[in-house]
Amino acid sequence: MLSVLGWAAFVLGLLIGLIIIPFGLPGTFVIAGVALIAGIFTGFHPIGWKLLAFLFGLSVLVEVVEYLLSAVAAKKYGSSRWGMWGAILGGFAFAIWATPISPFIGTVFGAFIGAFLGAFFFEWLRFGDVGRAFRSGWGAFLGALGGRLLKFLAALVMVTLIAFTLL
Repeated sequence: MLSVLGWAAFVLGLLIGLIIIPFGLPGTFVIAGVALIAGIFTGFHPIGWKLLAFLFGLSVLVEVVEYLLSAVAAKKYGSSRWGMWGAILGGFAFAIWATPISPFIGTVFGAFIGAFLGAFFFEWLRFGDVGRAFRSGWGAFLGALGGRLLKFLAALVMVTLIAFTLL
């Protein structure tokens, strides 16, 4: 069994995983990693390989879906492939660019604003229509926001599964 300090570190690790998601950081992987460490310390009982495989698989899935949602939402708002690629590239590039400005807040706003600007700019370059470009950018922004929310909900599911496994 883990000591009291070990349990406190375990719970703190899960909370950190949840807290960092809104800032664009891979909190689902932190949660899965904390579960793996707990599994190692407990001889993989009750946290076993099946649960760990599920946690890491879900982490990969939500990371991919988070980025793709910007493109899908941009498409739903009338974007071409140009705007969809702009949403993905803009969200990623602006998140990286804004991180040194403010490691947490900059990353979040960089991803959302970058998705909007990337879709807007690529769509505007392709068609020269500001209205169409704005709709595409708005869709990309909403998709980025939805992706982050989906990732947070997946993390809550992960923490809940871990908690029920331990009870």
